[in-house]
Amino acid sequence: MNVDMNAMKAEVGGAFVLSWAVFAMGIGTLEGAVALAVVWMAFSGAHVLPVVTWCHMLNDGDGDVEGNYMPNGMRLLAQAVGALLAIVLATEAGGIETGWAAAEFEVPEVWPMLSMIAAGAVWWQVHTRCDSAWASAFGLMVLGGMMTLTGAHEMGASIANAGDGIADVVPAWIVDGLLVGIGARVGAEIDKLV
Repeated sequence: MNVDMNAMKAEVGGAFVLSWAVFAMGIGTLEGAVALAVVWMAFSGAHVLPVVTWCHMLNDGDGDVEGNYMPNGMRLLAQAVGALLAIVLATEAGGIETGWAAAEFEVPEVWPMLSMIAAGAVWWQVHTRCDSAWASAFGLMVLGGMMTLTGAHEMGASIANAGDGIADVVPAWIVDGLLVGIGARVGAEIDKLV
């Protein structure tokens, strides 16, 4: 497997900026959407958010493990590293107490699960049809309440806290990402039918 080091550096950098600055603004705000669009333009080609990587993982390559799943898996790792570095900087290597605690993982109930799938389907259409980081970022701002956008940030925070809460963070990171990615796939398949 060849690792695209430029893609990995972009993921680390984008996730760093997102965890360090953008989440302080609130991703579901106008300022957060503008900042996310700027991050996507500055780190061109980077997914930055795990839900975006999950969408690509389930929609690009049609099951080609080496050509799709492995590089996207590496992107997920790079995002966690970028978030971890930002958290270490922002907390002065743990010198500033944030009060962060992992939310206990629970399998989503049916309606929130369907909402995540629907949000993934709608957002993927915006993301793939609009050749603009602005449209994609504003689409996430609008739909962000229905999907988890803090996956790398939560993973980085857990690692920075010596793995505290990792048993709750990892399943949420996977399940939430998969649900949005499945939604993206459903949206793409519906688009092919019409």
